[in-house]
Amino acid sequence: MNAITKRLRKALEAVQTWPVERQDAAAEVLERMNSLATAPYKLSAEERADLEEALAEARRGEFASDADVRAMFARHGQ
Repeated sequence: MNAITKRLRKALEAVQTWPVERQDAAAEVLERMNSLATAPYKLSAEERADLEEALAEARRGEFASDADVRAMFARHGQ
């Protein structure tokens, strides 16, 4: 097991002075980070449907045209 870094130890000491609600919010962030590192991501039903539709479009050869891509970069930058 890795030791806690000096930076993290200092941050945790500061967190102890925070109000309870803020400490709980910080704990939630750390718990979520930990779950992302240890568990596979689970798609929502909407994400799964979007992904399945995108894959079906790709199988049908439906891709953005060069003009569509240029227009997107013109609107949003590169």
